[in-house]
Amino acid sequence: MVQATNLLKIRLSSFVGLIVVAIFLASVTLACTSDDPTPTPQPTATTIPTNTPIPTTPPTATSEPTVAPTNTPIPEVRQPTASPTPRPTMRVEPTQALSTPTPVAPSTATPIPVTPTREPTNTPIPSTPTPLGVVPTSTPTSVPETTASPTTVASSQSEPPSVTGSRGGEIKVAIPQSPPHQDIHKSVSPILAAWGPGIAYSRLFRYRWIPPGVPQQGIEGLNIRYDPLSSTSAHETICDLCESWRFENDDVLTIQLRREVAWHDTNPGLGRTLNASDVVFSLNRLNDPTIPNSPLVNTISEVRAIGENTVEIRLKFPDAEILDKLADARAAVVAEEAVNLEGDLTQGPTIGTGPWVQTLFQREAMRFEANRSYFIPELPLLDGIIIAIIENDQTRVTSLRTGQMDLIQPELPEFIAAVERFDELRWTRSYDSSAGIEIAFNTRRGDLASRSLRSAILYSWNPNSLIDIIHNGQSFVSTGLPLNNPDWLLPFEEINGYFNDRVKALEVLEGTTVSRVGALEIRVGQFGDDYIETAISLASAVKSLGFLATVEAVSTRSFAEDVWINRDYDIYVGASPPQSSVTSTLFSIHHSDAPRNSTGYSSQELDLLIEQQTIELNPLVRRELILEIQREILRGAHLFRAATNVSHWLWWSHLNNVAPSIYRGDSFWLTRLWLGERVRG
Repeated sequence: MVQATNLLKIRLSSFVGLIVVAIFLASVTLACTSDDPTPTPQPTATTIPTNTPIPTTPPTATSEPTVAPTNTPIPEVRQPTASPTPRPTMRVEPTQALSTPTPVAPSTATPIPVTPTREPTNTPIPSTPTPLGVVPTSTPTSVPETTASPTTVASSQSEPPSVTGSRGGEIKVAIPQSPPHQDIHKSVSPILAAWGPGIAYSRLFRYRWIPPGVPQQGIEGLNIRYDPLSSTSAHETICDLCESWRFENDDVLTIQLRREVAWHDTNPGLGRTLNASDVVFSLNRLNDPTIPNSPLVNTISEVRAIGENTVEIRLKFPDAEILDKLADARAAVVAEEAVNLEGDLTQGPTIGTGPWVQTLFQREAMRFEANRSYFIPELPLLDGIIIAIIENDQTRVTSLRTGQMDLIQPELPEFIAAVERFDELRWTRSYDSSAGIEIAFNTRRGDLASRSLRSAILYSWNPNSLIDIIHNGQSFVSTGLPLNNPDWLLPFEEINGYFNDRVKALEVLEGTTVSRVGALEIRVGQFGDDYIETAISLASAVKSLGFLATVEAVSTRSFAEDVWINRDYDIYVGASPPQSSVTSTLFSIHHSDAPRNSTGYSSQELDLLIEQQTIELNPLVRRELILEIQREILRGAHLFRAATNVSHWLWWSHLNNVAPSIYRGDSFWLTRLWLGERVRG
């Protein structure tokens, strides 16, 4: 009887997982037919010729440091599919400096101190909990078992921070690339969402603003290893356009909207307030499978207005990430009248209900003014923001150093040089756990089918030493899941236990039947010098176990076709495919039936954990499931992030409240910025 019950659980869980996979695949396939530019990860030029074997001497501590890619806004990216069609060619960004837009003088208005008020929070309406599934009994005991999860989900609410600072003035920010167009629903571009027209919109939910810590000054803070716990990050989903919400049951979400939310009074002025029909129109438009961002809402089966300010959302099945998806900046609420003017919003107009009103959209620059009719009347604190497009990193840093810009995201060498020279510069860091240098083992290839061999290679390698050499300690090892909350990341101590232990490396190999005949080929994409150096270092670890290892550097186009599509590799070192959420990443890459499971790794226990977290609405239980999933991924020794991206933010000391958090295109932190007495510009 017990065996039959367990079998039934497995079948039911697998059924849920297959539904998610099918929906995800369909939406991604159609998304890739959009008119957005082709995927363009930012490669750093290398001198390694395409498809040429290279020496496998690892870098030493005296090697010239190579800079890790930063978390600056990146080019338009679409989810890759499992189809055998060739992947689009990557293009290298121009290195010549573009002309910097003429600086706009800051407001001369006297800053007005803002009366501290409390930021509104989401208020879940009480409802009676109903049972969900039981955590799979096959999971380790570290995952707490539960028989029920609450249907209304909201973590304990601390009082939100007061709105403090001075009002007035305009700042200038430089970013490396312009948005492809203005339609927030039709582009997955984080630039459009976090720095472009997206900042003019509101969505049903958003992320709580976390006050910044003391900003760094000088480079002393770079002398210790980066810790993601030190980052400002989006930890909690709260109401934006909503006033309250509740789950009627596991698959029906009722949302009460704020009253008197005004649309921007710009040409063509709407002259009315937001209502439930606007939300219905926006979610239905976004749920069109031809819209690139439709995966955000593809678990929604129906959305309807059940009153002037009440929306009911019916789900196809319980979705633990639905609030998070609705907090994505690309799930913006748009006006039907604006869409109908041209049939879409690619050429505008950008008319929202958000804190910023767009007044200029050009290839070289964008300008936004504060919405003084915003539903949080104390925000924004600034009068306006100018976004300048400066593709060359050195030119961006120069524009900051000369006072033409107030805030930028530089690469590490230019960042260090600027901070060493100017005492008035301040800086902080943030991470993107879904991006960085990925390493994968093809478990379908010969001896690499042995988990013992894969584990031994990891035990024989020290990625942290490599991070210190080529990234100046400014990245970290992770499983690569897109986790915005540092508390959900597996702790360093646990991750380090899977690496750099020669004794364990020899122990796990003892008694195995691996042949040590033939060479293991490491294919590395030319995404940057740090990728090449990582591959060379890994090859040295393989050789230390008595195996032959070769490193072949391939173009980014060949890497996409050979590795991601054709799965022709033994070990690869490269960039990861685009990722939008934890669940989509797990079902598209890590599940046994995942369409992009290029490693061939299969684990029934991992599949059960993935399926369970999909419908677990209790965030505390889901966190434990996600932690156990990360452990299971590392136990499989098949795929991990050798260096997770960390970006640096640099600004003049006259800019206050800088707490960057651009997870899912969030830009609310910009509303809290305020200007003191200028020290430059």
